[in-house]
Amino acid sequence: MTLTKPTRPNPKSHGLALAVGLFGLAVAGQVLAKCGDAPAPKTSMNSSGFMVPAVYRPDQAAGALQTVGYEWFDGGAIVGLWEFEVHLKGAQNGFPDNFLIDWGLATWHEDGTEIQFSAGRPPASGDVCMGVWEQVGKATFKLHHVALGLTPPDASGTFVGPTTIRATVTVSANGNSYSGPYSITTYPGSPDNGTEFNDTPPALVTFTGTITAHRVIAN
Repeated sequence: MTLTKPTRPNPKSHGLALAVGLFGLAVAGQVLAKCGDAPAPKTSMNSSGFMVPAVYRPDQAAGALQTVGYEWFDGGAIVGLWEFEVHLKGAQNGFPDNFLIDWGLATWHEDGTEIQFSAGRPPASGDVCMGVWEQVGKATFKLHHVALGLTPPDASGTFVGPTTIRATVTVSANGNSYSGPYSITTYPGSPDNGTEFNDTPPALVTFTGTITAHRVIAN
């Protein structure tokens, strides 16, 4: 029987094989991660300046998920000039169901602010009010609006108190209209005792209804 001397492994070859093996495991791990796991959450600023999550879609070519932007939170859908109407939902405070409680023009700005001109109130009683908005879902926006009311145009023009208007509206698929629930709550206030912006109960009066609006376009 002939004995052969064991071949001593080449350190360079062994190191190369180990490196290749580790690289293969790393690549396999990346492939598994791409096929089964979503990327780590990312955030970005939308057009209205709010932090929002990224949107991912399958990338069939790469067998993974790719970031395609932040269009799910497209604040631009609400930006612009709108003609609006507010109708009551049910008879309230002496007014019949579907009564046109307010109407006018509203401008939603890209920076998250909003301004409204109410044609339902005479200018002398305070027909301009302002608000802020944020996006809460796909094409859905929440508005917090504040008005400072005066008595009807007469000799006094007395400050009555602040009115809080809240709405959650959804923009239509074509981007030319929106609608949603709407509430108007007036609180007592006085410029003499620090309650100019009081918004704590009890309220003087509350109306609830639906706002509908149509976009004004340049043509």
